[in-house]
Amino acid sequence: SRRPSTRGSLALLRSGICPTCARNRAMTRLANGAALPIRKRGRALACALLVSGVVAALVRVSRTTFALPDAATTRRGASAAAAAALLGHTGALPASAEEKKTYGYVPAEYVAKKVGEKVVTPNGLIYEPLDLGTDKTGIRDGPPRSGSNVVIRFAGHVDGFEGPIFDSSKYRGSRKPGKPDVVEVRLNLDPTVSNGMFEALKLMKVGAKGRFIQPPILSYNEGKANFEGDELGEAKGKIPGNSTLYYEVELVDIVKP
Repeated sequence: SRRPSTRGSLALLRSGICPTCARNRAMTRLANGAALPIRKRGRALACALLVSGVVAALVRVSRTTFALPDAATTRRGASAAAAAALLGHTGALPASAEEKKTYGYVPAEYVAKKVGEKVVTPNGLIYEPLDLGTDKTGIRDGPPRSGSNVVIRFAGHVDGFEGPIFDSSKYRGSRKPGKPDVVEVRLNLDPTVSNGMFEALKLMKVGAKGRFIQPPILSYNEGKANFEGDELGEAKGKIPGNSTLYYEVELVDIVKP
């Protein structure tokens, strides 16, 4: 925009009128519909538009900063407050909000009850009982729980129950004195045994025999990495971590419940 001419400003000063006041009166006349010279009218209009733009921007900022929450926001806030109150009493998220599964564990009510009747654990392991074992109910009769020391006989296959064996209690025992075909493991604490094996054993009683299909998530490292089979195994090389594995297992004894 053009600067006001010095001559016009001096003339206004000689007449006792402040140039700024004159401009303000011109803006007021424009707002009231009074006619102005075209040049002054354009300048006044530009100033008015600039001022209105600044005011609009300030309004938007104020709405963003100070606006009251809408109904949806209020409902979300109420839900969050309720959850926080619940956490204050329980110290943990409600069960419905907990999505992560615990691998290697099964609810106590899960147990094999009939030969040939398959049991599917919450983590997707499929166990088929071939022999239910003892019908006694003593603490050493099973099923074993986490931390129990048990003696088992097993063989793990790839590509089905008739596929190559990659690991077995016989292979492991062959390197020990007396070459036993069984091994002792501690449930949920032995890193050489998969979570799938832990889940299957918790469905069995002493003397029981069965077989199960283990999904990759219950394998070593939750199926995220390849692993080596036993050096004596029929399956050579690394076993893909995302493999579905097939096991035959017998719960021989519970050494320590």
